[in-house]
Amino acid sequence: MSIINGSLFGDIVKFHKPEHYASTAVIVIDESDNKWPDETMENWLARKQSQQETLRFCKELGCRTIVVHEYRERHPKHIYDIIEKPDFSCIKKKVGVLNSETKPTLMHFLEEEKITSLVLMGGHYSMCVRESLIGRCSYGVRNSGILNYHITVLSSPSLLAHYKPEMYQLEPKFSASATTFNNQDNEYLCDTKWPLFALHPMMRFYTKIEE
Repeated sequence: MSIINGSLFGDIVKFHKPEHYASTAVIVIDESDNKWPDETMENWLARKQSQQETLRFCKELGCRTIVVHEYRERHPKHIYDIIEKPDFSCIKKKVGVLNSETKPTLMHFLEEEKITSLVLMGGHYSMCVRESLIGRCSYGVRNSGILNYHITVLSSPSLLAHYKPEMYQLEPKFSASATTFNNQDNEYLCDTKWPLFALHPMMRFYTKIEE
């Protein structure tokens, strides 16, 4: 399922069950204090507020926090004011977060902490965020993404830059693409638009973050 009418916060509670070996962590990918060039000031301010509300909720619930940096380490104030110090951080030096040269690798941390779902927030979703999740299979480059490892990813348009409401049908929707999408598709190009990974079967995308 791609777009889900309902509350992100409600499902975070359902997915975070450490006593049953099912834990949720928050992952922040390539975030900074600045807005993206094609993001409106209104969306930027609303996104920061939504990210902080979500981080507070997850922190109180006992979820781990993960920060993934693009090429160099940055400490966006609106993120670090809430989390103070992440449980895990790395610098992504290559396309796809699972191919990071940092040690320990993100996948090792997820396995060690028994993380089965991730709450996603961060920067430009049509580039580094998407490639970290689904990887890249184009121009002879094949890098695996988080969703290939049967980890459920939960997010909301309000947590990612830049949100364009006209790109989404805000209603429950099943799609053939959700069951047939394959990262080993030679047709996949690096400029593929967002909806491709929104249709991934392990990606849950909520219309709002709370009740």
